[in-house]
Amino acid sequence: MNYKNIANAGIENVGGKENIASAAHCVTRLRLVLKDTTKYNKEIIENIEGVKVVFFNGGQLQIIFGTKTVDLVHAALMEISGMKEASLSDIKSEVNKGQGKLKSMFKAFSDIFVGLIPAIVGCAMILGLKSLFITEGIFGLEGTLADNYKWANDVASFLNIIATGLTFLPVLIAYSATKRFGGNPVLGIIIGLILIHPELGDRFEYLQGTATNVEYWNLFGINVPAVAFQGGIFPAILTSLFLAKFEKFITKYVPQVFSFVLVPTLTIIVSSLALFIVFGPLGDSIASALGFVCEILYVKAGVVGAFVFASLLQPLVITGTHHAIGSIEAQLIAQTGFNYIQPLWSVSIIAQGGACIGMFLLARKKSKLKEIAVSSFVPTLVGVSEPAIFAVNLKDSIIPFLSGVLGAGLGGVYMKLLDVKALGFGLTGIPGITIVNPPVMLHYVIGNLIAFIVPVVFLVIYHKIKGVQGIEKSNKIEARNNKVTL
Repeated sequence: MNYKNIANAGIENVGGKENIASAAHCVTRLRLVLKDTTKYNKEIIENIEGVKVVFFNGGQLQIIFGTKTVDLVHAALMEISGMKEASLSDIKSEVNKGQGKLKSMFKAFSDIFVGLIPAIVGCAMILGLKSLFITEGIFGLEGTLADNYKWANDVASFLNIIATGLTFLPVLIAYSATKRFGGNPVLGIIIGLILIHPELGDRFEYLQGTATNVEYWNLFGINVPAVAFQGGIFPAILTSLFLAKFEKFITKYVPQVFSFVLVPTLTIIVSSLALFIVFGPLGDSIASALGFVCEILYVKAGVVGAFVFASLLQPLVITGTHHAIGSIEAQLIAQTGFNYIQPLWSVSIIAQGGACIGMFLLARKKSKLKEIAVSSFVPTLVGVSEPAIFAVNLKDSIIPFLSGVLGAGLGGVYMKLLDVKALGFGLTGIPGITIVNPPVMLHYVIGNLIAFIVPVVFLVIYHKIKGVQGIEKSNKIEARNNKVTL
């Protein structure tokens, strides 16, 4: 595969390098922001070697190449065009200028959590190891390993300490959010530390009405409870947004000679007041509302709610509104130590991979669809569903995508029935095994297998009865090509 030729063909068919405002890439997609969006030729680009699918979404021309290939194509494009490197956040900032506030908000949520995922995943895996030492009956013992052996108790204690990232999650979020919104991230850390200050009362006890001896501050005539915001994901994000905006505002009006002292001082004081008086209570209300919706959908509605929840996740991916779910997962971990959404994410992604394999099995031998289907399936094993959705399952017919939605729903039902939960978020599929609560690890695997198998079986049966449009189209093209070759 000649990556320079691929890049040259791509540049030529998007209106030339002068029409590319910026370029970046993620795990599977080359993302281009075009000055004139009418100048790209979708049909020609889709026939370039290595291209799986092309679509325009969120103000970006997105070309799916797949993992590794996209890195090499992007490098060749940057070399040929002479453009300077642009990050995904640069791309998003440029695109967001023309986007609505709601969509920009969802993308901001995504940006905040993406950088934190390695820390959250690492800490969750450590807690998973710890649970091996404190789970009763494991390894055929009476009680736990920690109960039976001092060394095991010491190791469990050590692992609990080094998994501290989840305990102090508001600090990480305040840092990342302040950085994302253009403020000084060190000041964000200060806000994060205030959120969980040990001298403040327990927020959960206060909200549940079980706290005793709660102190109140009189701040400008307002009685403010001196309680912390443990697990305060939304208070952290909202206060960080305010901090970033206020810091920029005050910098404009403070004389340069005093700015070194006055800007951080005023920013911390005013942002802290805003935290306790406005954004803390507001964040609690948002968290409570989202928690209520999730509780109704997953806890109160039982298997029906789990089916709906898992089924809706990939349609949300198409719209780009799935980014906010990471904040709900973080809130769940902070409040309960568990995340029941991660297993639902996993089955929703794996199910789209199953639909790809269903299309692979039905496609004519050596057809292009067969090649694209199997290469699009592989990323779903590590939690990436976009190639499967856009290159195969929605390309010519909605039926493969809907079969994946069905598989996700049934996989979600199994996860609910067996109470499968994770200790973190950000990893699904095969890597997701590492953050699943160990006692239910086997059921996590079974749930994903159900989600994978259902779309395959559904597509085979549906194709025999009615025929899947994408298969018919692919097979006709392949038959026509064979005649031409002969």
